[in-house]
Amino acid sequence: MIWLFPIVFLSFTIQAMTGFGSIVIAVTLAALFYPIKSILPILVILDFILNTYILLRYFRFINFNILFKKILPAMSIGFIIGQVIFNYVGAESKRLLGIIVVTLAAFELYNFYRKNSKPLSNLAAIGFFFFAGIVHGIYASSGPLVVYVVGKLGIDRTTFRSTLDGLWVLMDIFLIISYFVTGILTVTTVKYTLYLLPVVIAGLIIGEVLHHRINERNFRGVVYHLLFLTGISILVLG
Repeated sequence: MIWLFPIVFLSFTIQAMTGFGSIVIAVTLAALFYPIKSILPILVILDFILNTYILLRYFRFINFNILFKKILPAMSIGFIIGQVIFNYVGAESKRLLGIIVVTLAAFELYNFYRKNSKPLSNLAAIGFFFFAGIVHGIYASSGPLVVYVVGKLGIDRTTFRSTLDGLWVLMDIFLIISYFVTGILTVTTVKYTLYLLPVVIAGLIIGEVLHHRINERNFRGVVYHLLFLTGISILVLG
């Protein structure tokens, strides 16, 4: 458990500040120390708790048109495919996780330095959301792909964060039900979740403060560099 405390604190502070990052960062770092399938239920429950709080507090800022008409249709189809892969093939391939993380991080870093503000076509957006659904169904970690597309829609960062939180809450509910039905969500999972809950609360408090004070773009650059290097570590050590 010892490594999960700083990992959860870092990833959930970033989530509270930016509206994404908790699972993709936590899974990427924790995969260096733990089996992926054993930590995913813990992280998803914690993610659900954090995002539910933010959702209730900032509910009025959600853009339901973007959430239900642009994101969910394509992402839901991909999510079902990802869940089939998770349940029948498995999620223990750390090298596959490393490849996905390195690819996503490199993609985001490319756009970060390129400063490309061109809008995506509807077809391209659907493709991104579909693939994001597959990744989310396997690793619960579609944040970078969704953030890339939604970030091109020209909404303010509070609406951005609130809309993404609405998406994560829905995805977390589906994942928790799936984990329960398939038996990987156990009493031990709940116990570890309770141990880590104070860390999430601390990350939430600090993340809320940073959300209004820090330069979010520069911070995202640091996050994606961290993800890229960690993904490389998984590929080398996995």
